Amino acid sequence: MIQAAFFDIDGTLLSNKTGHVIPQGTKDALVALRRRGVKCCICSGRPKAQLPWCIRDGFPGFEGGFDAYVVLTGSLCYDAEGVYADTPIDHSTAERFAGLVDRGLFDCLTLDREDAFANRDSAKVHELERMVAYEYPVRDIHDMLEGPIYQFCAFLGPGEQHVVEDVMTDCIVTRWCDLFCDVVPATSSKPAGVRATMEHFGLEDAETIAFGDGGNDATMLEYCTVGVAMGNGTDEAKAAADYVTADIDDDGIAKALRHFGLID
Repeated sequence: MIQAAFFDIDGTLLSNKTGHVIPQGTKDALVALRRRGVKCCICSGRPKAQLPWCIRDGFPGFEGGFDAYVVLTGSLCYDAEGVYADTPIDHSTAERFAGLVDRGLFDCLTLDREDAFANRDSAKVHELERMVAYEYPVRDIHDMLEGPIYQFCAFLGPGEQHVVEDVMTDCIVTRWCDLFCDVVPATSSKPAGVRATMEHFGLEDAETIAFGDGGNDATMLEYCTVGVAMGNGTDEAKAAADYVTADIDDDGIAKALRHFGLID
């Protein structure tokens, strides 16, 4: 029996067509799922500060927000009681990444526990800002390294990803879209965040369902008991899933939950 559901944000819960808010059909489905006693959890690459109000605070019938938040691609996990999993990037590893940025190989975002910062204003940074409806402040990457870092985003296309993979061998390199790739600790991942969440709730052996649309969701979709890819998802996400549902704007989450008998 499914006892916990994990949801990616961009392209899964939030749609460009609805102004980066949760579609009403998805809201209704989440309310119904929670009423069934299923834990509703976020599992995203976003940092805490980049969670919109509907994700952070909830909405009518879904007050208080989600039951748990796996953010920064699994590197930080918390709920209303506090942080229960914390996996920053090793300092020497972070310095190695900064060296690539110093060489001008790519622009980047540096993500600490709360927020994400661009190393400079650039066309690619502005393109991402349009995609996620968020403006990234600019901050020197070396200033950022004075505190814990949880994730980097390198603005490299799929054919250029080797630039970080060849050097950051002690990290996981994954991506949501063609614009950039995520770099997180090898000890962190979306599946690691799911596992930590289930342990936190005392549900280690419980069944789980996950929803995602990007390549960085593939391992989560494979790890959970049931993996659902959105109809608007990438080929990689769909290949990893047990079931492909409709698009986000066609009530894909609600239709999948009904398919599996989790809501009426």
